[in-house]
Amino acid sequence: MLSHRIRRVIALGCIGILLLILLGTALVLDRLRDSALSAAAQTVQRVAKVAESTANRQLLSVDGTLAGLPAILGQLAQDGAVDRAAASRMLRDINFQNLNFRDLVILRPDGRPWASALAASRSLPPPIDPARMAEARESGTAVVTGPARNALTGEWALFVLRALDLPGAEGLVAMAEVPVSIITTMMAPAGDQPGLRISVERRDGTLLASLPHDETWIGRPLPRSAATMPADGSAVQGTSRSGTTPVVAAARPMLYRDLFVVASLSVSAALAEYREDRQRLSIVAGVSTLLVVALAFALHLALRQREKVEAERATARRLLESAIETMPDGFVMFDAADRLVICNQRYRDLYAVSAPFIRPGAKFEDIIREGAKRGQYPQAGEDIEGFVAQVTAWHRNDQPSMERLLPDGRWILVTERRTPTGGTVGIRTDITALKHAMADLAKARDAAAAATEAKSRFLARMSHELRTPLNGVLGLAQVLARDPALSGDQRQRAETLETAGRHLVAVANDVLDLAKVEAGRLELRLAAIGVAGLLRDCISLVRPAAEAKDVALSLQLAPSVPAHAELDQTRLRQMLLNLLSNAVRFAPCGSRVELAAAALGPAGADGTVPVRIEVRDSGPGVPADQRRAIFGDFVQLDRGTSGGSGLGLAIAAGIAEQMGGRIGCEENPASATGSGAVFWVELPLRPALAAVPAAPAAMAAGQPAMNILVADDVPANLAVARALLESAGHRVTCVADGQQAVQAVQDAAADRPFDAVLMDVMMPGTDGLEATRRIRELPGPAARTPILAVTAGAFPEDVAACRAAGMDSHLAKPIEREALIAALARLAGPAGDAPPGRATGKGQG
Repeated sequence: MLSHRIRRVIALGCIGILLLILLGTALVLDRLRDSALSAAAQTVQRVAKVAESTANRQLLSVDGTLAGLPAILGQLAQDGAVDRAAASRMLRDINFQNLNFRDLVILRPDGRPWASALAASRSLPPPIDPARMAEARESGTAVVTGPARNALTGEWALFVLRALDLPGAEGLVAMAEVPVSIITTMMAPAGDQPGLRISVERRDGTLLASLPHDETWIGRPLPRSAATMPADGSAVQGTSRSGTTPVVAAARPMLYRDLFVVASLSVSAALAEYREDRQRLSIVAGVSTLLVVALAFALHLALRQREKVEAERATARRLLESAIETMPDGFVMFDAADRLVICNQRYRDLYAVSAPFIRPGAKFEDIIREGAKRGQYPQAGEDIEGFVAQVTAWHRNDQPSMERLLPDGRWILVTERRTPTGGTVGIRTDITALKHAMADLAKARDAAAAATEAKSRFLARMSHELRTPLNGVLGLAQVLARDPALSGDQRQRAETLETAGRHLVAVANDVLDLAKVEAGRLELRLAAIGVAGLLRDCISLVRPAAEAKDVALSLQLAPSVPAHAELDQTRLRQMLLNLLSNAVRFAPCGSRVELAAAALGPAGADGTVPVRIEVRDSGPGVPADQRRAIFGDFVQLDRGTSGGSGLGLAIAAGIAEQMGGRIGCEENPASATGSGAVFWVELPLRPALAAVPAAPAAMAAGQPAMNILVADDVPANLAVARALLESAGHRVTCVADGQQAVQAVQDAAADRPFDAVLMDVMMPGTDGLEATRRIRELPGPAARTPILAVTAGAFPEDVAACRAAGMDSHLAKPIEREALIAALARLAGPAGDAPPGRATGKGQG
């Protein structure tokens, strides 16, 4: 019954609202229509007044000109008469200076022109009614006649007549031809509105001018005269005088007799805005009606659905509880007072010890306290209340998730978040398997770190073992290259040997950076390098191997490649030599290997030029499905030959990536054998200025020869050091261990002290570090003897150990002649520039 009453009240209310909407809309529309018609009446009254004033000004201006003609033309009188030609010229000048009329004509009593401003008018009588001319002579005022078409222009015009008295001529009438278009143009600003019409009429209804122009009625009497309208300019509503269209019109008399200005506005135009407003109001009323009906329908549906909603709410609660129970994680919810609202069975299973206390309405603190007392939380300790306070503070402050250990050894992730109403929602996730996996990963990480450390120690040892024989090879190569007794070809071979040795030394140095390479932090030593020279050096280094197979080598360098660029020449040379060596190794005898370089485009926004370097061969090629795999570690293809470790291309790919470029392989379509490969490298090169050539490392002119002691347990190293130093003009003494070095410095202190000591570090018996410390403890100037560490140990910790022992500088093996001479030159500088270790005579380590 209650539902029926509510529905009845809603229906009556909706009907009342609809009636109010309809009544209000009708009243508003009626007022809007009255306002539109009132505004139209005001508009036509204002326009009529403005147009009447404008037309009066126009005709008064013309009338004033005619009234002034007797005085102007009277000045031309001679012998009691005015010359017609002179009068025509004067009229022409007046007409030229005035835009209010088209022509000025003086008419004889018979209507023929006596003088005119325009020559064409003198031979053509104007269409003037003789009665109007007589009226103008008799009244002595201006008379407006017309309209009539001009016989020459075909344009409608009005004619203003005024009697004219000139010496020697009687009965003349001055006439001004005023085109109708001038009058309508002057009135146009007053009537620029759709549906508005302005007209100039006679009392008898003859239409003289109209805006817009009406060719049908101009010069003809309208069905109803303006004289029938109120003379005070009041607006009236009726039908159009030239048709049946409803209009609002107002008429005003002009200053000239029997002339009126009439302004009319069609009712349709006047009500245009009203119709738009009516449409908008109708839409609003219709929408409001629909909304009321929709609201009533919605309320009806709401009443019908009320019982259904209550039933569905109960069903939804049961569904939610079922969903919570099926969750794989523990779920719990507390209200704003920290009382348990709901939890699932998974939550009770995880907290099995506390399960008897986990019931709806229980407080969070009580559940934690009772569980801690019974061993639910192994981390609780003896201070139960402190643990409860700590967990409660975490629970109430939206803290990050935390891990908890359960009594059975399982781990759970505890996550809780506050709800907008002040309650708390919590999730408990079993992460036992994840914890075990993390432990396994930690063990694997530690094992990998140990393996990396072992590998680093192995590489350091291998680096030391490589540097010792390389010192002899490179040192003797440097001495041989500078032997003046060699022929040109021999010197060229010796220089090639020295270049190859230097490259091998550079590769050995790179072993020290292997850890950085694996970590992606390989440092590039950039310098301004001539690109063409570097490519030619690479060709020269592989030429002996190519000549042994009768393989021709060629270099194609495009002009677009920068002459000099900032790059690491050692890394680039290593990469290109790897590609060239592979190409020569796999190229068939009598074939060709090409090295080509060209820019891919102009410099980019960062100033770098993309350059592509290609190595083309005519070998067996690389299958398309393996062109990516060959750049992996220890990958080799069966291409009819053997050799290599399978690391070369992997190293080249790593160097290209570190340089910001990329490397790849593709088919060589230009190969003469129909097969072959193109290995390419694309690098962004930054153009640079040509590097200033380094000054020769030879001893400066005028520098005295130095007395140098060399201590090394390897005879080859002693031979290399002696050869390099003696070629520079120094005196050399060699000893085989550290004890002999200390004794030699002590013995030579009195007679001929040494200017410097080249000290190896790893020597049997007394090593270089201990020998340095003993020298620094010698009395007198001997303790300040400069000591240069020359060792195969080039790690930072090796250099630090040398400095700590009191050595002045460090030089890694193999020895570069220029580096050695430069180091000795620095050690031979002023005493004030010597390191602190030399000044005290004591070791600093």
